[in-house]
Amino acid sequence: MKPEVFIKDPPRFICDFMLGRLAKWMRLLGLDTSYYRNTNGKTIIYHSRKEGRIILTRSKNLADKYDDLILIESEYLMDQLKQITKSVKIKTPFVRCPVCNIKTETVKKEEIKNGVPPYVFETHKDFKRCPECGRVFWKGTHYKRIKKVINEIKS
Repeated sequence: MKPEVFIKDPPRFICDFMLGRLAKWMRLLGLDTSYYRNTNGKTIIYHSRKEGRIILTRSKNLADKYDDLILIESEYLMDQLKQITKSVKIKTPFVRCPVCNIKTETVKKEEIKNGVPPYVFETHKDFKRCPECGRVFWKGTHYKRIKKVINEIKS
């Protein structure tokens, strides 16, 4: 029986190549989550130790060899998110870029006029931008769907 993994606050995670969708959703939930496409287990272990991150994997082989990880049991995203949120509280969703994992910054509406569709510019007032990739975010229909998922995994 593996010992329980100690999760620091704030938690930092690293998803292996099998969990790209989970990594994106964890970022949407506000969790600092790196994603490595490299299939070499030694590489992800090196990065997890160097960066102080907990490995999330679906690999039973990797889980049998190392203790500092969480074996994600299901192949279904909602079950994966529920497994994570049993151990980690979601405090502030929508603060990280789902692509870059960098904290987003609030920007003035005038600054992004040319970066969003005209309808979005006219109908929204609050915008955030990723300082790394420049993507702009607002509370549109995706936001409502993501909130629905968050409420579902919390229950």
